[in-house]
Amino acid sequence: MKIIQYLGGLGNQMFQHAFYLAMRKQFNTKADIRQFGNYKLHNGYELDKVFGIVLDQASNFQTNLYYNPEGKFIFRKLRRVLGLKNSVYREKDEFRYDDRVFDNTSQYYIGYWQNEQYFKSIKTQLLKEFTFKSDLKGKNLEHKNSISNSNSIAIHVRRGDYINHPFLGNICDLGYYQQSIQTISERVENPHFYVFSNDIVWCRENIKADTITYVDENIKQNSFIDMQLMSLCKHQIIANSSFSWWAAWLNPNTGKIVIAPRKWINLESDIDILPQDWIQI
Repeated sequence: MKIIQYLGGLGNQMFQHAFYLAMRKQFNTKADIRQFGNYKLHNGYELDKVFGIVLDQASNFQTNLYYNPEGKFIFRKLRRVLGLKNSVYREKDEFRYDDRVFDNTSQYYIGYWQNEQYFKSIKTQLLKEFTFKSDLKGKNLEHKNSISNSNSIAIHVRRGDYINHPFLGNICDLGYYQQSIQTISERVENPHFYVFSNDIVWCRENIKADTITYVDENIKQNSFIDMQLMSLCKHQIIANSSFSWWAAWLNPNTGKIVIAPRKWINLESDIDILPQDWIQI
């Protein structure tokens, strides 16, 4: 048996779920969402609400047997008796594909698995799995109709928790968005930009274009609707965020243009999170 730990915001949960489904192709695999019981960031576990996903969850005994951070003696003893010395597999190099994950004897997997190679072979299945179940209403329905009837380009601006973040902040600055808007405007006729952000006031003051709409209806528990609307746009300018990464990846437009930041985190490491056909700036 394999158990995949889920944790983080919606975008992270989607990467973990994609990894979970890929693992299920080869092994009896279950999910562990216990961590959300004490998780105070973002909106908690969201895959059920957003996509109607029903997980095959491991029992408390199974998860404690393979991964028991409290170090309870009974589970340590059971692991020794059962020969489960290396039961936990932690992601070795975040943002890079690790071909060892499908070929080891570990039972409990901890990581974010943010690389398309883990799940590219099940893309068709994932596009069905990540189908938004909510019917758009009111202003969001108006946005949807406008998006479908224009050369729509989503712009995602992540500020808020990113502004002073040591690893993620100050990467997608105003210069990045200005250059991205110029680049995509040279390739798309009569572009209509749709801006999504957790700081829409800053965007209104700084992100400018001839035809632009600032989407500010969806906050907190409804923030996933921004991902839904972004994925409907014909093209995307994303932030260094798994949230807009998935919006771009779910975009079914075969001729889509996706612009992403060449630098993803503030570390001198080799990052491999972007699909090859996305433009890096």
